[in-house]
Amino acid sequence: MTFFGETARIGAALAAGLMVGIGLGPAGTTAHGQREAMPRLNPQERTLDANLFVQTSAEYVACCLQTYAWAGERLQQRLAAALPSEKPPAVVMDLDETVLDNGGFQSFLDREAKPYEQATWERWERDFPTETRLVPGAKGFIEAAERAGVTVFYISNRTLAEPTIAALRHNGLSVENIGERLLLRTATSDKTARRAAVEERYRVLLYVGDNLRDFSETFTTPKLSPEEAIAARRTAVERQAYRFGTDWFLLPNPVYGEWKTPLGKEPRRFLRPTKME
Repeated sequence: MTFFGETARIGAALAAGLMVGIGLGPAGTTAHGQREAMPRLNPQERTLDANLFVQTSAEYVACCLQTYAWAGERLQQRLAAALPSEKPPAVVMDLDETVLDNGGFQSFLDREAKPYEQATWERWERDFPTETRLVPGAKGFIEAAERAGVTVFYISNRTLAEPTIAALRHNGLSVENIGERLLLRTATSDKTARRAAVEERYRVLLYVGDNLRDFSETFTTPKLSPEEAIAARRTAVERQAYRFGTDWFLLPNPVYGEWKTPLGKEPRRFLRPTKME
């Protein structure tokens, strides 16, 4: 036997001994021959770094403050440049991860190793409104808009009005006339009709969201191959490039959103290839 063969044999023996020492036999069995259950995989493992980025990084705070600072500047510019109109000015905002930070919900899914389920989200929405926080910069932007006489509308795919109002109130945001200003999901997640309802009565100066579909259904993932769908959404953004930072303002959300739809269960195959070895 060669030196390398002898080394391999010794290494295998040590590994087997270690497995016995911790109660595992070969091929995932216990020392008594019983089958050992495999460790449970956490479906949130893919989002761990994204959650940590949102919940801990100063860079995330800076991105949000930067976006809201420029949105505030643009709002003042658009107000100053607006022609006389019978329609009062307004801004339209998404809620979750645009105004309300639901990091606690993501922490729950990770801790319990649970996949996202609508029923679990609805329990969070209903029972834990006081655990929501504010996205950095959101409150300052909203309050400045209201001081300038701009009505702030919230178009959200939440479904429960009272807990949502409680979350806004808990975070110190105005709920005056909130029944008119809060447009929640009814039959569809498509926000087009709700945006149109606001635009019919108000001169909407800005839209703020964390998902491209907060601005237009143009950005819905098309029914194409995953590669084609990703390319199509990027092309749609490039065609509307003049609106970003003008009247559309996007907050970062690396945790969830329309961008994940085409990735499926094997997201690594979409990583950019390299010749580096």
